[in-house]
Amino acid sequence: MATFAPTQGRYLSYIAAYASRYGQAPAESEIATALCVSPPSVNQMVKMLERRGLIARQPGVARSIRVLVPPEEIPPWRGQGTPNQMPVAPFRHTTARSPESTVPALPAKLYVLQVFLVGGPTGPRFANKEISRVIEIRGDQTLEQLHQAIFQAYDRWDHHGYEFQFGRRPYDPKGPNYGGYGVTAEQPDLRDARTTTLDELNLRKERVFGYWFDFGDDWYHQVQVDKIDSAIPSVTYPRVTRRVGKSPPQYPED
Repeated sequence: MATFAPTQGRYLSYIAAYASRYGQAPAESEIATALCVSPPSVNQMVKMLERRGLIARQPGVARSIRVLVPPEEIPPWRGQGTPNQMPVAPFRHTTARSPESTVPALPAKLYVLQVFLVGGPTGPRFANKEISRVIEIRGDQTLEQLHQAIFQAYDRWDHHGYEFQFGRRPYDPKGPNYGGYGVTAEQPDLRDARTTTLDELNLRKERVFGYWFDFGDDWYHQVQVDKIDSAIPSVTYPRVTRRVGKSPPQYPED
């Protein structure tokens, strides 16, 4: 059985669904539009999928990506939008709750979050410059999905651990804090980001909390709730609506 991270699975899902509907692979620009990421991020991910043997492609040949993972092991594509961007998923989902679900059964709250990069191995080229992203996410979506949205918004490609911190101040170790692995022996009070929705956090406008990615290089972010509104049923969330500053390389440059 093939193994891959959730973000990698989302790429595989879209590519497979597109190929099933149109008889050819999507262009990298179409993948970027569908997944709300930058073209460089798509290019890095395609190379990684190829290195891991999850896809194959012919160098220099457009739309030559072939998914090598068996269809039954590929997550369902839950995107929506124009036919040229979002193919109808040919798969069926069997679990009661999908972390990739993008179509709410009922009208949902919309949280507009501004995510500032406030610390990390950025180097002098990014010193004293604002680097931020505005992300819209539904209230019935999880902190895990918010993590994936931030991961993609900052054009990262290598997955590591993360933690959301909701104490009296950002980066308050006393919490409550949420991580992608739930309770562990080292952190018995850590809550599970994979099952906690934004609505469960009782967020209010101007609430600020912390997001810590990669417990080693230590990328620190400050997340601020700018607005709480109603989600648009025809829009795919989470999505990035504003970018300020270029994304620093995930790893320090030589």
